[in-house]
Amino acid sequence: MKPDQMTNKKIVIFSHYATTGACEELCEWLKQTGIRELVYVAFPFGPCRDRFIRVETYRDGKAAGVERSLFRLKMPEPFAYAKDLVYAFFYAIKYARNADVLVAGDNLLAVAGILARKLARVKRIVYYMIDYTPTRYANRVLNSVYYSVDRQAAYHADAVWPLTPEIIQGRFASGRLNAQRVRWYAVPYGSHPLDQARLRTYDRTNVVYMGDVVRNKGAELFVPMAVELVRLMPEVRFTVIGGGKDLQSLRDEIGRAGLAARFDVCGFVEKMEDVVAKLTGGGVAIAPYYPFDKNSFTFYSDPGKVKVYLGCGLPIVLTDVPPIAKTIEREGAGRIAEYDAADFARKVASVMTASDYPEVCERARQLGLSFAWEKVFCDAFEGLGLGVPGEGGGVGHV
Repeated sequence: MKPDQMTNKKIVIFSHYATTGACEELCEWLKQTGIRELVYVAFPFGPCRDRFIRVETYRDGKAAGVERSLFRLKMPEPFAYAKDLVYAFFYAIKYARNADVLVAGDNLLAVAGILARKLARVKRIVYYMIDYTPTRYANRVLNSVYYSVDRQAAYHADAVWPLTPEIIQGRFASGRLNAQRVRWYAVPYGSHPLDQARLRTYDRTNVVYMGDVVRNKGAELFVPMAVELVRLMPEVRFTVIGGGKDLQSLRDEIGRAGLAARFDVCGFVEKMEDVVAKLTGGGVAIAPYYPFDKNSFTFYSDPGKVKVYLGCGLPIVLTDVPPIAKTIEREGAGRIAEYDAADFARKVASVMTASDYPEVCERARQLGLSFAWEKVFCDAFEGLGLGVPGEGGGVGHV
């Protein structure tokens, strides 16, 4: 479905908001289409500082109002979810009346939409499935309740949009979902590819990292990897973008190793455009995902960090943890490394010194273009069959 075909639609988005994610990208894209009516409802979650539920309304792509819930108490997680289910049910009746599509960013919000759909006369309910882990909660009762809600959302939604096939296939393999009862097709995390005018001459000696600075999530590899890379490539430098509980510890380690002149440790950078400006001064991006926790979301997920790198046309060296790792290596847009400082250094050096380095960068850029948000969302809505009431993506993988 082309963007101009969205202009006569009404779309409602329910999202548990912590940081910008797929639902927020969908909201931004829909605003750009000039859609007739868009309602974005943000339920605070996790590190989000807001305690109120925020409702943003847009008409013809322009802001038309913001409302905030009166209920603003911080609650234990189970009670907060119960509160959100009730609010989402009534918000669906109030704000999603006659909507063409209600997109819910998790199973709880999808169930609320499903319960309210007849009263609100919503034409389509979509469950945007953004993650999976075999054991969601250590508490067996909570885990059972979570996957019971997940099952109802997946079975009764008109379509399920997992970020990766692995996110839903993990549920099938564990017996948590019956594949014959789910209408699904992958709607991956997208990218914001830089246009040709913003592309630059790559500084292949600059290794860039964006993300949380946390040990057992890659931070402990940075200094020993740097020591090895300096031996292989004396001119190499490093840019680290992001906050995290081990940020100061990393700075101290860099100082003790005598590498302060090699590192630009930026800390948390608030504006994405500033992050991109720093990334585009790099030559190789790294993503050392931890491979030893088999219950990690990353084994199934589609990390946004990788898509930011690809949007910047950066070759990537990463561990073989997220599903996209093999795609990056297969497409010649980067390398897979072990979760080992020396191996990371060797793989980064092999990219930096590659005779076809400009071509590697171009392959990374082209891969980023294939995941452009506009393409991702146009394909997603095409699969809903919005022109014919009652038709969705069909049962199974479309």
